[in-house]
Amino acid sequence: MKFPIGAMSVGDVLDRGLKLLLARLPAYYLINLIVLSPLIILQAFVLPSVMGSETPSPENILIGVGGGFLLALVLTLILQPIGTAAILYLITQEYVDRRVTIGQAFSFSLSRFGALLGTSILAGLIIGLGYVLCIIPGFYFSIIYAFVAQVVVLEGLSGGEALSRSKNLVQGYFGRTFGILFLIGFVNVMISLLLQQTLNALLPPSTMVPAAGNQMRVQFNTPNYMIDQLASQLVNILIQTYSAVCITLLYLDLRIRKEGLDLELAAMQQGDEGAPPPAEESPR
Repeated sequence: MKFPIGAMSVGDVLDRGLKLLLARLPAYYLINLIVLSPLIILQAFVLPSVMGSETPSPENILIGVGGGFLLALVLTLILQPIGTAAILYLITQEYVDRRVTIGQAFSFSLSRFGALLGTSILAGLIIGLGYVLCIIPGFYFSIIYAFVAQVVVLEGLSGGEALSRSKNLVQGYFGRTFGILFLIGFVNVMISLLLQQTLNALLPPSTMVPAAGNQMRVQFNTPNYMIDQLASQLVNILIQTYSAVCITLLYLDLRIRKEGLDLELAAMQQGDEGAPPPAEESPR
């Protein structure tokens, strides 16, 4: 799948993002299922087993939900950088019409695991602190560090260097970057809300039933809840992957506009190079 190499409009980013998503959809799905499996198991199976009992005790809730959430969080924290790097590698290789296997993507991602994990935590702490102190700094950091993962995975930088690199890419295009990221986020939120409302209407996870003394109580519907959660997670995989594809295309667009990356990408399409653009060739 070859695309015209050059600066991209908003429509190009969204359209090519959809084409790239559909081109390797099974691969993206498998990678995300591996990454999100702890959370899927927690939400679709652990929580229903705890909440589905007639009178769940506080101890069962604390152990089942708290322990399960902590385990899922730790596992996801470990798996997320691997999945992110694998997906970004697939996206960039597909963009230049190079088809790589899932095994090759995971092999590449393992080499970026430590750098991406540490840099993601650092960026998350800075963004989180910005929101705690004031909404505006948090919002600003969220935009200028939007391409940290792409920088770590595709350019080999990490830590403060990766954060500075992402900031430099956004500089001069802050408004455009914000607008496209906002549009992507807005569409994703609307799809998620529509899906959740539809599932709740068709398969309500809980219903009100009569109880003693002419009272009403909430009855938890375990099968409906499990189906809702599984369906939501499967659709969220599509949403998250599409976002990652579009953000990566926006990252490439900024490098094309500011650094002439289109020449390197054109060479890669012709088979002159077999890896993503290295950091050494990118101006700081």
